Amino acid sequence: MSAFVSSRNLWRGVAVAMLATAVLGGCARPPAPARSVSGTAAPTPTPEEDQLYLALIRGMAEQGQSQAALAFLDDYLKRHPSDVEALTLKGEALLRTGQTDAADQIYIQLDKRRIQPAAAFGLGQVRAQVGDWKGAVPQYARAAQAAPTDARVLNNYGFALLKTEDYAKAYGVLARAAQLSPDSRQIRTNFAIAAANSGRDGELNQILAPLPEAERGAVLTLVRSWKP
Repeated sequence: MSAFVSSRNLWRGVAVAMLATAVLGGCARPPAPARSVSGTAAPTPTPEEDQLYLALIRGMAEQGQSQAALAFLDDYLKRHPSDVEALTLKGEALLRTGQTDAADQIYIQLDKRRIQPAAAFGLGQVRAQVGDWKGAVPQYARAAQAAPTDARVLNNYGFALLKTEDYAKAYGVLARAAQLSPDSRQIRTNFAIAAANSGRDGELNQILAPLPEAERGAVLTLVRSWKP
């Protein structure tokens, strides 16, 4: 029993150390399977260890190390090919590295499994990345229906509506996003663009009031010069 615990602790220590090194050093290759002191393969990771693995991968993605994240995700998905969070992370990493077709396939498969809002939001992101804003709108709309309090989803949906010049609808969507995330400069800017282009110029000062005073002039200039 003590030998098993020792192997388990060895696997955990090796996995954590190698992943942490990858996060700090930008390693782009997944680690080789950990071995116990006897030379045999380490025991299968516990659910808690798998969650740690995913958390470290998320850290890579947040630090812009998308290629490294993809390598570790491929390693993880060999053991958990249907894991929704891992597939969602992989779709996001593929998009950040410009692999839109591969990302599209992941989100299509998630959509077939009715994994919402991740699938619809991802499909919207794919279409937005290639400039297909008309195609992005209905996907973001589905995501917003599934996650009506997610400010990020609402902001992307609202921006797609701005790009298709549906300013009145964008105003309503972005107003809700601004209420949910009142300190977001990006959402405030998009909300102001929707207001300026839907006959609500009188609301601009109020919409931009939460922003630092030093930033408002530049944002207002951007709002008034914005083109889809």
